[in-house]
Amino acid sequence: MPVKVDGVSLGSILRDVTFELEEGTITLLVGQTGAGKSSLLDVLTGLNAFDAGSVLYDGVPLWDGKQVHAKVLQEIGVVFQFPEHQLFARTVQGEFDYSLKPLRLAKAEATARTLEALREVGLPEEMTAQSPLVLSGGQKRRVALATTFATAPKWLFLDEPTAGLDPQAVQHLVEFLQSFKQQTLGGIVIATHDLDAFFPIADRVLLLDHGRLAAYTTPQELCDNPHLLRQARVGLPSSTALSEAFATQGFGLTPLPLAPDQMADEILKQLSGSAYANSVSDTSDPSFNVYSTVRTNHADTDTSSSVIANHFDSGTSSSVIANHAGIDSSSETDSNHSRCNESDTRFDSVETVQQSAVAVQVESADREQAPPTGALAGGLGAMIRRLDPRAKWAFYLLVSLGVLVQESWAGLALATAVTIGCMWAAGMWKRDVWRMMKPFLFFILFSMALSGLRFDEGVTFDWAAAERTLGQLYKFLLLMLLGMWLSATTSQLMMKQGLETALAPLKKFKLPVEAFALATSLMLRFVPVILQELRRFSRITKARGKSTKGNFRLRDTSAVVVPLLLSVLRLGEDLSVAMEARGYAKFGNRRTSAVRLRLVRHDHLILLIGGLLFAILLASRYL
Repeated sequence: MPVKVDGVSLGSILRDVTFELEEGTITLLVGQTGAGKSSLLDVLTGLNAFDAGSVLYDGVPLWDGKQVHAKVLQEIGVVFQFPEHQLFARTVQGEFDYSLKPLRLAKAEATARTLEALREVGLPEEMTAQSPLVLSGGQKRRVALATTFATAPKWLFLDEPTAGLDPQAVQHLVEFLQSFKQQTLGGIVIATHDLDAFFPIADRVLLLDHGRLAAYTTPQELCDNPHLLRQARVGLPSSTALSEAFATQGFGLTPLPLAPDQMADEILKQLSGSAYANSVSDTSDPSFNVYSTVRTNHADTDTSSSVIANHFDSGTSSSVIANHAGIDSSSETDSNHSRCNESDTRFDSVETVQQSAVAVQVESADREQAPPTGALAGGLGAMIRRLDPRAKWAFYLLVSLGVLVQESWAGLALATAVTIGCMWAAGMWKRDVWRMMKPFLFFILFSMALSGLRFDEGVTFDWAAAERTLGQLYKFLLLMLLGMWLSATTSQLMMKQGLETALAPLKKFKLPVEAFALATSLMLRFVPVILQELRRFSRITKARGKSTKGNFRLRDTSAVVVPLLLSVLRLGEDLSVAMEARGYAKFGNRRTSAVRLRLVRHDHLILLIGGLLFAILLASRYL
């Protein structure tokens, strides 16, 4: 069941992407953050429609008109980042029931699939009666994975599956994927940054660079031509980096993508035939042998690394390799041993401390917001983002006041042109703008209909009243777009720093300026974060529920709302811990800051432009 992708484009995120996924293969989807990995994964799984091109599963189009082909959708399984966050049901059995419901299986078959999936991930059958929310982090992840495996997908798509897993759990996951590959009639596609874990088992690699397909080849070819990975700013697998480092010392190691133990064997074989090994073998102790000694202590990284380091001249040993390969030679291996030994079950070693923060951070980074379109817009956008937040606040207030004073449609048209110009200069993506505007546009239409209805002499409609309502609400629509411009071009840190600096004189009057600035910046930051989390869980629900139209269904409410509330609580808890660690348990203390705000020429320029726009808008009010 091959998958053929032909000329797929999605805005400026994906551009004319063409390739074919072969059945019985593991394909990696790699690229730097923002390259388009998650967007391409969404296109392949029907979670996002594309602008041009086609996606065929065994000759059958993924999209049937404006909805996803139901038969193809049932052959697709998706595992998202931190899948344990998607759990919502009252029992583990409820999680399986939700995932299996679209398949419409007989009860006996559904039960058999549930129990088989639990066995695959190493969980007992009795767990079906337990609440998934009280399980450990590792157990939650295994339950979430099992719900996907139970659907028996022919094509399995995974988005950063090793995020939050320790090395032993990663190894168990790799072994499972190799087993799945042997059983499925389709294949596996993995979007990942973890080249070390998956390069040794991958058959093909899709390399994305700024939305374009930079290479579609084997891991061996990429290791033989590492410049492709460097050009795409992906980095090299550790085995390839080490091969290059050892080459500087006269070792001809294979550039093959090797697992750590395989790489160690390769190094030891080289050492066993080196002059150093021969000199050691001539020592008075005939039982001493470099290869056997180091191989016996293979689990002890300190022993093997010391033997390797001794082969080189002093001053050019491990530090040369570490510097060349990008490895921290001062890292302590004892902590690595203890971390690996803590895990004794499959997928149980989830780093729960990092889950909440990393889930949002990685998801938001890998949703791949489109870069500004056009060189001029891109240059202006970068300049606007570098402006002093106080200057942008002042510009926003001046233009907003100019919008509010408008009373005529001609004035509102001028205000609209100014607003669109601001958004274009910032390079704001129209898809995100439309997504934010759509609910408010529906609210405007509803308000117009409500204000225009008259019941004095039967049911009539007052168009003049509806027009007045439209005019007033349209102003607020423009203000909302200007607010989006401000938040999109100003980071949370700069927003807070700008508020504190601008309101600093009020501290003389004992006003809580610091608390106000922090509360304001958090409010501005949390609204988009919550919306982002809502979109995240909506995508997960759409994939699990096999929604062909992509519309929100009433039966999916709990599958979205429960994980969303839990995620917000986790974010709040992490934030409170971070604030306490930063010393915000008590306001008024002196704090250090890495940011020093100072108005420069560009800041004065935008203030001047804001003043001119306000004057023009104010003048249009009286024309």
